[in-house]
Amino acid sequence: MKKFMDTFSNYFIAFTVYGIIGWLYEVFWMWFVVPPKHFVNRGVLLGPLLPIYGFGMVILLFLLKKFMSKKHPISSPIYLTLVTIVIVTFIHITIIEYTTPKIYLVPDLIKGYGIQLFLSNLIAIILVNVLVKKTKSEKIKNIDTTIILVFLAIWIITTLIEYVSHFAIEKTSGKLLWDYTKDFLNINRRVNWDASRNFAIGGTFLLYTVQPLLNKLSKKLNYNQKIIFLLVIGIPLLLDYILHVLLKII
Repeated sequence: MKKFMDTFSNYFIAFTVYGIIGWLYEVFWMWFVVPPKHFVNRGVLLGPLLPIYGFGMVILLFLLKKFMSKKHPISSPIYLTLVTIVIVTFIHITIIEYTTPKIYLVPDLIKGYGIQLFLSNLIAIILVNVLVKKTKSEKIKNIDTTIILVFLAIWIITTLIEYVSHFAIEKTSGKLLWDYTKDFLNINRRVNWDASRNFAIGGTFLLYTVQPLLNKLSKKLNYNQKIIFLLVIGIPLLLDYILHVLLKII
């Protein structure tokens, strides 16, 4: 039981920190980027925390922790191919976004640029595989592709999380917290290219910069301190959810 609570407390610390970071990111985005540019308390809670970011990062930690601890050398055809597809597709679609921004749906992208995307990826895959196989440099062959593969995994996972969260929030609370209908490459207005890209970049950055600091913090805190943190933050958070979301009293 003690081991379980210790592990749970570590994840709860991560949930809290990333939930607050997510709230700050959303507030900043609405205040300084999205018209009419004013303060908006984002999310369904009254407090400065967005659960979707907290849960999202906890899910990423749980799913990618072991994967991140291993090396995935570029000499492997599988890793090299995946990395090539990620980079080429990312660059290609980013160019399309800024040259033809009125492509709102994925089928429209495939219809207009599907062949180009396929051929550019195919040519790039063949070239990089040939170059890596012919190189005699061990440093090149041992280049670690993990961070790019993590980026891809985060992109897929966070897109799924955002889609499911949008659906769940809309059905349970009746609120439409975001609507991507008029945004580049959206799927049923629930997810879009820009948001998924930003989540992938942000998630990768947080896992490689903030999470090591949280790991150090968790090691410094003893069991009792973690339980105190869990109670001090968890109880008000639970009350916030019950009063503001379920009962809608405040």
